[in-house]
Amino acid sequence: MGCNEFRGISKTASFTGTGLLCLSLVGASAVGADPLASNNGFYPDPGAYSGPFNIANLDYPDAPPANHWMPGGGVVTGKLTQDTALDYMNALKVYLTPSMHALIDTPQEWDARAAGWYDMVWLGAGDSGDPTSGREAIMNTYGGQIVPSDSWSLPYRPTTQWMQNYGVIYYDALAASMLNEVWADVYEPDLGKLDFPAGSIVVKAEAATVQLDEWHSVLNGAAEWQVFRPTTEAQKAHESDPSQPLVNVVQTIYPLQLAIKVKDPVAAPETGWVYMAFVYDAGTKAATPWGRFVPAGAMWGNDPDSAIRPDGRPASGDLTETWVNPDAPPFFPETLGWGGRLAAPMDVAVRHDVILPSGKRVTGAEGFRASSCLSCHGTAEYPFTINLYPSPNRTFPPDDTAFPMFEPGSAKWAEWFQNRSGNVPQSGNIGGYALDYDLSTMFALGASGAAIGNAKAGYAFDRFHVHH
Repeated sequence: MGCNEFRGISKTASFTGTGLLCLSLVGASAVGADPLASNNGFYPDPGAYSGPFNIANLDYPDAPPANHWMPGGGVVTGKLTQDTALDYMNALKVYLTPSMHALIDTPQEWDARAAGWYDMVWLGAGDSGDPTSGREAIMNTYGGQIVPSDSWSLPYRPTTQWMQNYGVIYYDALAASMLNEVWADVYEPDLGKLDFPAGSIVVKAEAATVQLDEWHSVLNGAAEWQVFRPTTEAQKAHESDPSQPLVNVVQTIYPLQLAIKVKDPVAAPETGWVYMAFVYDAGTKAATPWGRFVPAGAMWGNDPDSAIRPDGRPASGDLTETWVNPDAPPFFPETLGWGGRLAAPMDVAVRHDVILPSGKRVTGAEGFRASSCLSCHGTAEYPFTINLYPSPNRTFPPDDTAFPMFEPGSAKWAEWFQNRSGNVPQSGNIGGYALDYDLSTMFALGASGAAIGNAKAGYAFDRFHVHH
């Protein structure tokens, strides 16, 4: 893909006039969609924003880089354990700091191309006319689901009723060299080439929409990003009354979590992937916001031996394939996934209106722990046939909306909590492709299939949510 024409706006571009500039406003699910669009085409008026615009880096390298993360990270020679996970995460952060810290510490200087990080094709343009879809223009973020603030208990609860996250997803050069082979023809991807090389890294950095005075104990001293999106309140109003307009505004948001996955068959021999969460810790004495992101937890398997227990935990009570840092900020464990499996604060592993086969309805602030990093990403396959959550439905509604799910610990529920290689699809009876735990690829395949009229795409997504 190194020779593909790139369509975008440079970091030094400026605009004149008033109102919104709607450039290349083509839906990702529409005929004629631009697979190389950098963003959804909405730009703020210069009176509202005069800074740089981030540009998607789709110029994938033609060959793997000479230097990359080595499996084991120089820390382990076998499967991760509760005793080695912290050292592994610390080593990874040291490795990432030179190329990644500017994304957090100096975001107006961040340049993915110069830093050697890459975006996914097909996911920039979004849906025609919908300002909440695709990537927005300032930081190139995707939007995440809106969740109730009572997902956190006092004193770590935001004072707003709702909160949302916006995030960027970047592939390192090793991972992108594989994407270059898969998407050599952006209209006819070669799924036979989809196998991330050992050492591939994918980084998802996410920021919260709540403001400092609304979540001071958590966000004090955090970095600032600006994004061009409708406010969370406007989106909730539009959800209740579609006649209410969705108007983009420049918002300041605050990076809160780094969700990182590494293809490492040494550290994670059953699944091939290690999933990690770093969270912002306002109490850390580090000099920069990047430095104040601390290891919160890691996951290298689904603990399948306890997947048929109603509480999801072994009889001993201790998971063996998830590690949670006992020194993580105290708000972090509140949003862990089923049975305490890893899920970061922005991952929406806890749902707030779930209906079980018995007819029982689970509502309220305590919520229902329904997912984990690996159980969610393990559903990545083509065509898309199963929910990202343990549910009989294909779609996933907004949080705090009725969501049918299987009974925890049942045989159907346990299908989401197995350890599978990345080339084994969860629904293996349909002749589909497993996508090596990569949901962005799944969404891109759905968007490309819909754009060219490929019914096999099984496209059933309203939009790409960044928490996936």
